[in-house]
Amino acid sequence: YLHVDAANHVLATTRFPTVTWYHSANDPVDIPVAWTRRWGLGRVYYNALGHKANVIDNGTPYEMLRRGVLWAAQSKAEAQASGRSVKDFQSPGNHY
Repeated sequence: YLHVDAANHVLATTRFPTVTWYHSANDPVDIPVAWTRRWGLGRVYYNALGHKANVIDNGTPYEMLRRGVLWAAQSKAEAQASGRSVKDFQSPGNHY
């Protein structure tokens, strides 16, 4: 089952190959595994990479998760820790 929302901004996909089974798709299918979206005035980051913690311990998956969480949190904590204004990281306008 695949539910895709056109409002999602897809960051990464995985490809499911064609298999010989009565429930299979006729062609390979690309499935979103990481995406972002706006929700009201908030932000949503989704990441389905890895089934174990060691997958995101370091490297690209870790950096992707770190940046996604900062984006969703609008980088407010990072701004405050660096002495920068939180207003620099706020969403412009209303998002409904």
